[in-house]
Amino acid sequence: MKTQKTVKDYLARSDIDAFQRAEIFQEFIQQMNNEKYNGYGIKSYNGTNARMCIADLYSNQKIETISFVGNDYLGLSQHPETIIAGINGIKKYGTGSCASPLIGGFLDIHDKLEKKLAETFEFEAAMIYPTGYATNSGSIATLLSNKDIALVDMYVHSSVYDGLHQTNVKILPHNNIEYLERTLKNYKDKYVTKLVIIDGLYSQDGDISPIPEILNVCRRNGAYLMVDDAHGIGVFGENGKGVLEHYNLLGKIDILTGTFSKSFGAVGGFIASNKKIIDYLKYNSRASLFSAAPIPQSAASVYKAIDIVINDKKRREKLWDNVRYFHNTLRELSFDIGKTMSPIVPIMIRDDHKAKKAARLLLELGVYTIPILYPGVKKGDSRLRVTLTSEHSRKNLEYFVNCLLKIDKILSIRNLL
Repeated sequence: MKTQKTVKDYLARSDIDAFQRAEIFQEFIQQMNNEKYNGYGIKSYNGTNARMCIADLYSNQKIETISFVGNDYLGLSQHPETIIAGINGIKKYGTGSCASPLIGGFLDIHDKLEKKLAETFEFEAAMIYPTGYATNSGSIATLLSNKDIALVDMYVHSSVYDGLHQTNVKILPHNNIEYLERTLKNYKDKYVTKLVIIDGLYSQDGDISPIPEILNVCRRNGAYLMVDDAHGIGVFGENGKGVLEHYNLLGKIDILTGTFSKSFGAVGGFIASNKKIIDYLKYNSRASLFSAAPIPQSAASVYKAIDIVINDKKRREKLWDNVRYFHNTLRELSFDIGKTMSPIVPIMIRDDHKAKKAARLLLELGVYTIPILYPGVKKGDSRLRVTLTSEHSRKNLEYFVNCLLKIDKILSIRNLL
């Protein structure tokens, strides 16, 4: 078998110019097409629902699938009340704000949403951004200078890394409390600001951070703590307020960030902290100052979604019923799903070619999930990334398991001794 190329093989080329890199990158496109798995070769006709109708580039057919690719954990992108709220938002404000928040784009629905987010997560203030990505990258880039340091868990989202270009950075082994404490002690007098950045729920392995222990280490060593709970909000906590609520730490860390494109079923992001930090960001964060304010439809839909997340506990109960069934069944059948404790389920394949082949075979059986390969994960850690929602039925999950058993007979993807 020919050596598998990765995206990183092309980004690392410094001997040729950008247009030449783009030209030879067609080799990678061709490699994906040869294996019949190119993510951009699959188009959805009805969003990222539990049931998706897709157009397949390679068969030229529409395929009805059970989908496990979206992060709409509670199905709120399709909820009648969030849809109506969004429509009403468009009718009242139009299809876009068409101005930066500082120069006229800040609508009353934006103000109401920020106040509601602050109240919900028990912080003094909150600020919204056009995307979750801009929230992390824009806020971190504004808060940290070359006299500061970010201490970052190795598995945080790319949006965090993209905010670190003008500060000092220390990458931390995943969830390693002892290493964090030792590092902070070594940096005691070396930097003005020490900001520890972690996820609440990690998006690839599906595990959560030991936030109480990390917070204690930060407090003992003069560091601030920022938690990105993009995937945890809506999923964890008695009222769906995320991993912080799970640990009874709402409002007790320094900075919380989140997104609207997971459990809230829309698009955008937010940061919550004390009022002075939020004021500082509003007047200095370029990702907000030089972007149009979030679209009215999304803000109005999210405002309604917050109420549904908190009050409709049956959706979260159904989600966790699906999670328990799927985890237990796959483990009993000797599929390796790592340390997941959430709706994010990595089915470990540990071979890039097999992972792509397994995803393709699943698609042909009507199950849509995606392979995650290097550099998205470490070499040797390729997997199928599965996300469960409250909208999946038990029959959907049983069918998926049966398809995995069929594919195992072809590719040997189970961890059988």
